[in-house]
Amino acid sequence: MTARAPALAPAAEFTRPRHGWFPVLTATLVESRALIGAACFYILLIGLLIGLIFPALTKLDLRSYVSNSAVGSLLGVSSLTTSTFAAYLAVELYSSFFLLLFGGVLAYAAGASIARNIEDGTIDLALARPVSRARLYLEKWAALLIGMMTIIAVSLLTAWLDTLIFSGAALNWRWFLLGHLELASMLFFVVGIGLLISASMSAGRTAGGAATLVVVFGYLAQTFGTASSRLSVLKYLGPYYYAPAAQVMINQEWAGTWQFLLPVAVGLVAAVVGLVIFLLRDITP
Repeated sequence: MTARAPALAPAAEFTRPRHGWFPVLTATLVESRALIGAACFYILLIGLLIGLIFPALTKLDLRSYVSNSAVGSLLGVSSLTTSTFAAYLAVELYSSFFLLLFGGVLAYAAGASIARNIEDGTIDLALARPVSRARLYLEKWAALLIGMMTIIAVSLLTAWLDTLIFSGAALNWRWFLLGHLELASMLFFVVGIGLLISASMSAGRTAGGAATLVVVFGYLAQTFGTASSRLSVLKYLGPYYYAPAAQVMINQEWAGTWQFLLPVAVGLVAAVVGLVIFLLRDITP
């Protein structure tokens, strides 16, 4: 009896599943969805809450509180000249606390993005697809920028819902959008710094924490730099000085093109330096 050769399996069984055009970008968005989702949720919650209690806020003399140097320094708002909804929204949501809270979330996501994969060894799997180091880095950068734009979009959506739901919630959309351009400048800076730190470290939580500390330092520099004339040099070390989103919305005055571009330039340089470091370093955890 003659032995038969084993039948060959169909070619389709040996075909590796496709991971899409941008596998690293998709994986990074999935990894950071909890952080970005939480930031978007609280922006929506705080924004709608301000719209709900706006009639009660108008009965408070908020301008006297903001005019206090200590309070103004904590908020990053030097003056409150009007009692409009846009002014209250700017003080309550888009003051320097926006950078501290939501910029801090984005900084942690950026800081942990590459270092976490080096720490748990999954970066070797990603590079074996094959995906070059440069592509991996650029896709992670793109994913974080998508997260940044999602935060900005949810913020705009929240303000629009305020104007639809609550009476008296009116906005000058030109200056409100320019204020969000300032917010985007700050967040772009945060992403660049976070990627630089992540590309230089091999522990995800440590890198995320270090990136968050940069945001905290920027907030403290802004606070102490504006609170005391002796420490005024400190305010130049924080990104909020160059992109005062709340003041743009309140005073309806552009802070300056060079001030807007400086955080963008620093964030871009930091991200490019991080790319060079990532291409040259040993990624063994």
